[in-house]
Amino acid sequence: MSRGPQREGLVPNTFITPNWVTTDTATGFLDSTKLIGRFDRQWDDSFFNKPGGAQIGDTVQVRIEQRWTATEGQALQQQAILNQTVPITVNHQFNVGMGWSSAQATLEVEEVQSRYTRPAGKRLAAKWDRVAGDEVYKSVYFAVGTPGTNVALNSTWQDAVALLQEQAVPDDFIACLSPSQQATLTSSNQALFNPTQFIGEMFKSGKFSGAALGMREWYFDPLLPTHTTGNFTASTWAIDGAAQTGTTLTVDGAGTYELNAGDIFTIDDVYSTNPLEQDLNMGRLQQFTMAADLNGSTTATLTFTPSIVTSGALQNVNAGPANNAAITFLGSTGAVSGTLTETLSRQNLVFHPSAFAFVMVDLDRDLPGADSGYTSDKETRVKMRWARQWNVQTDQKASRIDTIGGVAAILPYFAVRAYGAS
Repeated sequence: MSRGPQREGLVPNTFITPNWVTTDTATGFLDSTKLIGRFDRQWDDSFFNKPGGAQIGDTVQVRIEQRWTATEGQALQQQAILNQTVPITVNHQFNVGMGWSSAQATLEVEEVQSRYTRPAGKRLAAKWDRVAGDEVYKSVYFAVGTPGTNVALNSTWQDAVALLQEQAVPDDFIACLSPSQQATLTSSNQALFNPTQFIGEMFKSGKFSGAALGMREWYFDPLLPTHTTGNFTASTWAIDGAAQTGTTLTVDGAGTYELNAGDIFTIDDVYSTNPLEQDLNMGRLQQFTMAADLNGSTTATLTFTPSIVTSGALQNVNAGPANNAAITFLGSTGAVSGTLTETLSRQNLVFHPSAFAFVMVDLDRDLPGADSGYTSDKETRVKMRWARQWNVQTDQKASRIDTIGGVAAILPYFAVRAYGAS
């Protein structure tokens, strides 16, 4: 029996299966990750075997390392177990949707890669990179540099490394910079003569990379977050009342102010200590970051992190602030009658991978009427789902590639912000 005229040469491509699409998209995703590609990925398994796949709102509590104090002598001094936890919440689902016609099913694999799957992976990677940076940077309270200005001196990067070493962070540091900051760094180092091979590679590539200045590796990412500092009129910020600890401070001496979450400040004579020897003053003023926006005049109650702890296993400062101790905001003109102007700054990051966590989890694959595939690679920990359905009226196979996951700042003192030009 004749089946009617057939179009020659249009043979459905059996290689372009749902599982192939997700795997190839995942390859594009992996090749394009910058910031999140350096985050700790060990927590994905915490969401394993969720009934029907993970959902928005699913949360796990990550236990962080126990902090002890070492005591001297033969007598037992039993210490309490401090079960510190940090939540990681699945709070984002990103997808790329497309129309996949029956004619396009005959395309060569290379065409599908260049037109659809690899670009989809790159776009999903960019979305995750941008969101991850925005969600973790405000938790980082250590910072170097000047708002609105790229770091020009190698000593500033070395100071960031020293700051992390003072906090007993393992020596495995990564720098993730904006292209503008990368250009400034490269330019400032091209006049150096040693090591010649390193300088030569930098000259040819136009990038600062490899192990240098205490970093294991340098990356550039155009999607790093920006931070706009708050503003205030002439102010002499000061502590209003001694013996204040915790995550709030009552202060006075302010003019009219609008402070932003992520603004950083220090307090006179409140110095950071070493986490392993909690009473060892590191000689560096402890930095704090605002946890919430705040506006008003004259007086304020600042909410911030980290908590001021003056004793015990979690001690992080040499002493609590004294009454009338001066407060200085990063970017202000000073502590006495100082002002602060809104300044937009790119937030470059120097960090140990354990500072931040990125999880990707499996989505439900029971999709009635849909053809679906997924990738869930244990080595790369990339999880994606592709689903499609054919529309008889349009001859389109509406399809979508989905990812679901979340990010969290697990150990924010394992990271330093380096302010740069916007």
